[in-house]
Amino acid sequence: MNIGLLGYGTIGTGVYELINLDKGKLSQNAPESVVITKILDKDLTKKVHDPVAHIVTEVDDIINDPEIDIVIALCGGMDFEYQQIKRALESGKHVVTANKAVISEYFSELTALAQANHVILRYEASVGGGIPIINGLTDALALNNIHEIKGIMNGTTNFILSKMTEEGADFDETLKLAQSIGFAEADPTADIGGYDVSRKLAILSSLAYGTLVKDEDIQKRPMSDVRAIDIEMVGQEGYVIKYLGHSILDEDQSIYTTVEPVLFNEKSIMANVNSEFNDVAIQGDVIGELQFYGKGAGKEATANAVVSDVLKIMHTLKYQLPHVVPTFDKVLAKKGTAIFKGRYYLRVSVPNDAATAEVLSFIGQLKSKKDILIEDQHLFVFTEEIHADAFDAVAEQLKNQHYDFFYARIYN
Repeated sequence: MNIGLLGYGTIGTGVYELINLDKGKLSQNAPESVVITKILDKDLTKKVHDPVAHIVTEVDDIINDPEIDIVIALCGGMDFEYQQIKRALESGKHVVTANKAVISEYFSELTALAQANHVILRYEASVGGGIPIINGLTDALALNNIHEIKGIMNGTTNFILSKMTEEGADFDETLKLAQSIGFAEADPTADIGGYDVSRKLAILSSLAYGTLVKDEDIQKRPMSDVRAIDIEMVGQEGYVIKYLGHSILDEDQSIYTTVEPVLFNEKSIMANVNSEFNDVAIQGDVIGELQFYGKGAGKEATANAVVSDVLKIMHTLKYQLPHVVPTFDKVLAKKGTAIFKGRYYLRVSVPNDAATAEVLSFIGQLKSKKDILIEDQHLFVFTEEIHADAFDAVAEQLKNQHYDFFYARIYN
């Protein structure tokens, strides 16, 4: 089988090395010969290290090539990659992609297009890098009704929080460190703003619940408000801050979703998922909880997931195995964060007595017992259990008055 590779960056290079240079064990496990013959890149001077593959600068050289059976789309971005995935499927080519933005936005259209053209679309690497979460979720769905998904799904934010916890550093300096060593992009908005996690959660939730969940359906809170003093304060209480994506399908057939910083007990499993590692847990009515742990980003991990998808396509075709096509025909209500509840931690910077009084008046609206500490121009609060929407309303008041603050729900 011949492959056209769109994109020869970090992940594309890793995929090329696994397939054409036999860096892994592909030749031992592939049911027939498989090779990348054409690689799309703007730079014709880029080197390939075998006599079969060569660089092309025009995408039509791949899409219109009748000898190419599979297109691997790794250019990134939205519009261009969406158009090329669509064209490849319409041309009768199987497609593998790692593009979470495209899959989450055009999930139903692309899966229907693949089915109509009798080809296979696979996207394991779009969620969790090297973690086989989509395969695991699909297998679980054969016997289970899935009603909850939660996880640490972004290596950049987890690296930042891990470093802050280990070293007591503040957010800004840790972000700069992450950027300097390639763990964060020059523009980190997608990561620290929650969009990366939201798109991954949208894909998993759509698959699990049988209805389309979009990025815009998911409430997101950035993690950029966390400070070193928050790490220290919650650490004294035995908690660790993590950035979590969470969705629940309730008994009333409503979906609740959130991406936000949360607190885990320091002895819990997710509190000890560090650096670029991810951990995703799914809850089924038969199997209970399943957890998927591994590297959520990086050249080797993501390339491994991409090439595993290639192998899945080849095995499916060779042995004429059934290919499960997801459906999104259930009509389910999306109800935001109302179902989530728990104890809360809040820190507000209060520069003077007037600010302290105003913040205390806001907090007084919470129908919950509160432990309050005022120290060094900071007001710290730990509440008893309260619903997320009630606490979010108080946080909105603090935001409108331009306070420097951070809050997080405590997970039991």
